[in-house]
Amino acid sequence: MSLNSSWTPDESSETLLAEKGWLQGTVASSIAYGIGVTLFFMCFHLLIRQMTRTNYKKSLPLLIYITIDFILGTLFMASLADFTQFAFIQYRDYPGGPNAFENAMFGIPVDNVGNVCGFLMMALSDGLVVWRCIVIYKGCMVPVWIIMLFPCLMFAASIVMGIMWLLQLTSNSPFFTSTNINYTAPYLSLSLALNIIITIVIVLRLLTYRHRITKALGSRFGAQYTSIAAMIVESAALYSTFSLALLVLFLLKNPISASFIELLPQIQMLAMLLIVFRVAQGKGWSQDTMSRVMASKPSVQAIRMGDFGYSLRDGSKTFTGSSGIEAHAVYKGNDHDSAEAIVEEGRLDTY
Repeated sequence: MSLNSSWTPDESSETLLAEKGWLQGTVASSIAYGIGVTLFFMCFHLLIRQMTRTNYKKSLPLLIYITIDFILGTLFMASLADFTQFAFIQYRDYPGGPNAFENAMFGIPVDNVGNVCGFLMMALSDGLVVWRCIVIYKGCMVPVWIIMLFPCLMFAASIVMGIMWLLQLTSNSPFFTSTNINYTAPYLSLSLALNIIITIVIVLRLLTYRHRITKALGSRFGAQYTSIAAMIVESAALYSTFSLALLVLFLLKNPISASFIELLPQIQMLAMLLIVFRVAQGKGWSQDTMSRVMASKPSVQAIRMGDFGYSLRDGSKTFTGSSGIEAHAVYKGNDHDSAEAIVEEGRLDTY
């Protein structure tokens, strides 16, 4: 049996595209939510397992954070599923179809629940990336408050704009019903721009650390903190990349932006849970990470002398081990028995 074009609703191609994007965005959100559930329980297990009476102040805030974020994500997903069911099943004969139903019924209770949860999730995710940026930039030559002043102002502005956006959706006040200002665009733009800026400054800082560690110790050391994967997670690049795509589509008024908006809260939750997962594993960047990495220089006592090869050079010997560490030995005269070993900064000098 073949498909008949007469079965297609009498709607414009743009409206049909928006409805397709909405429905496919709901499906994609469900998939992302399923990944988030798994990641949440992994983080929860790690944090509970390592929590003791002495370090609970470190693990408990993260535990509370991911639990609140997970509850909000679950409520948002339930609201989205219920609202989609209303539009495509229960009230599918609404004049203009599901897309018109969405535009006309955005203030009903089930939609308000989703909007409030989405706003709170965005505020929590923005707050977490700001906190991670502060942690990573501590110890910088430039005072942290100078670096974070503009991002913090943007964060505060996005919170204020988000509250105005919520009030516009849920309030019947004449102030919001009579104004022509749509707070959706400035709210999304502020929050998404904040994440993009934070991602850039975190990546720049981690690249600087990577250069210093590689120069001092070699590329093998500190890889868990400065690898490409670590930078992507620590900077919430997943969320920022998605945010950039959403911002472009939204400003271009592309109907597909609807599916990106529905998926946004779940992407936020995934990006934040990945950061917490690294912290729970002990791989997340902390204030003393740089000093700990620099203190992990290999000790010459651990180097097996059988791994060395050497070449004679003006009465001296230069040993090169399989680990890539050089040990330079210089002898005064021919009395090798009177050699005294001095170990300093990863070099072995014998006089």
